[in-house]
Amino acid sequence: MVIDFNSPNGPNGAGRSNQTGSTSGKREATLDNTDKAPAGAAQEAASERSSVSLSQQAQQLQAIEERLRELPEVDSERVNQIKQAIADGSYQTDSSRIADKLLSFES
Repeated sequence: MVIDFNSPNGPNGAGRSNQTGSTSGKREATLDNTDKAPAGAAQEAASERSSVSLSQQAQQLQAIEERLRELPEVDSERVNQIKQAIADGSYQTDSSRIADKLLSFES
């Protein structure tokens, strides 16, 4: 499926609103204004906008996320323990705990 954003209401721009033309005019005016500004001022404004400082808490969260990415998604050792317990019949379930967990999803 192809979506043509230049003519949303039909081929060859049929049904286009007049706002499209005015928007492009605004873009041109904006471009003209930036050309008149001194180059140094534009660079200073860009560098001020691009600086970011993270709080101590954000840095800690970032470090935790990195450590979590390194961990495997599945604890293979735990899975093997449960498989073995099921196989030898020693795996026991607590039906009231399971019921409580199921009911907690309902509310």
